[in-house]
Amino acid sequence: MTDILLAAAVGPGALGTALRSGRRGGTGPCRVAVLDPTAERIAQALALIDRGEPWHGGNDIWFAPRPGPVGRTVFLFPGLDARTGPPPDDVLRWLGRPAGPATGAATLAERTHATLRLNRVLHAALLRAGIVPDAMAGHSAGEWSALFAAGLFPETAFDEFARTMGAAPVPDVVFAAVGLPAEAAARLAEGEPRVVLSHDNGPDQSVLCGDEDAVTRCLARIADPEVPRRVLPFRSGFHSPMLTPYLPGFSAVFDRVPLARPAVPVWSATTVAPYPDDETELRALLDRHLVEPVRFRAVIERLYEQGARAFVQAGCGSLTRFVAATLAGRPHLTVSAGSPTRLQLDQLRWAAAALWAEGHTPDLAALGLTGPAADPVPSPRAVTGAHPRTGAYPEPHPVADAYEAAVAAVSASVETVYRTWKERT
Repeated sequence: MTDILLAAAVGPGALGTALRSGRRGGTGPCRVAVLDPTAERIAQALALIDRGEPWHGGNDIWFAPRPGPVGRTVFLFPGLDARTGPPPDDVLRWLGRPAGPATGAATLAERTHATLRLNRVLHAALLRAGIVPDAMAGHSAGEWSALFAAGLFPETAFDEFARTMGAAPVPDVVFAAVGLPAEAAARLAEGEPRVVLSHDNGPDQSVLCGDEDAVTRCLARIADPEVPRRVLPFRSGFHSPMLTPYLPGFSAVFDRVPLARPAVPVWSATTVAPYPDDETELRALLDRHLVEPVRFRAVIERLYEQGARAFVQAGCGSLTRFVAATLAGRPHLTVSAGSPTRLQLDQLRWAAAALWAEGHTPDLAALGLTGPAADPVPSPRAVTGAHPRTGAYPEPHPVADAYEAAVAAVSASVETVYRTWKERT
């Protein structure tokens, strides 16, 4: 497993001192997490700590200088994405479960099954890691993952559901993602009866769905060459009227799944509200979800209004980016428990570290993230050859070392006082 450094103190000054003296662990609201803590990354983390400004994951460093309200936590389940990521076999081993057969991604059925399987595994792993949601939502097929995760669909129905939903007949139409808000993307389709807006993902991305030639004409109407656009590598017609003639095959699958009351609310990206309790209304919504647009941006806005502040992607996709674009300028946290490139267990551990840095309480021990308070940390002097604060002392320098040792001792005393105060209050 990739090493992750975690350190905490009462403030940035004490945290910087602790890190310079090679100490991990500690207590306090000011926290830093560093993935694969090389000397260079430690030096970068120290520079961020010295500035005292929050840093949310860039170059695999997470720094939170001040505690803030944690808010409610939402699990987000991605649907089909251009990148599927490595299989979660390492996570399954950590969970004590068999890896199971390999799943491809060449066909719609394989891609759907692989997506739902990864979402399911990472949801189970998040719960074992002590990360628990207050609500759930999904994007496109990811909404089915949310229904299983919340217990509205029973676990016993998962395997048949995942196989049959991906194998059902669908129209031969394409999806095209464009870097435009929904209103501007919809205008591209004016005069094209076989093209519709299928996804409102965020203020900077929407998706059109329709016949390939017609979608190509729509993309050609984008005058600005800097606006991103691309045809996605799967076809289904989901979330468009083109799927309507095929809907009975999907409805038959839904009808075979018994329903139960969910453990947490599941928000619909069709109605921008929690799934209803009434079974007739709920089953009707399952059908509507397939032929009406995905209103993901509106769901995130509504969840934020309801107090959601931490959005955890339980899968591999682009939902963290959609959330960040939608909530830009407002306090929130986005992390992904899945990765398109990194081993999934390493990514899960990094997501937990980020949540810990922001004041959440994941089970660090379960993930192998706890350690002695004085684990050695690579010295930033190995990078610069100078004193990490002034740059004036070559290494080694006894005066500088004695000064840092004295400051570290004071910092440790402050942390002891802080721990005593926390225990008494």
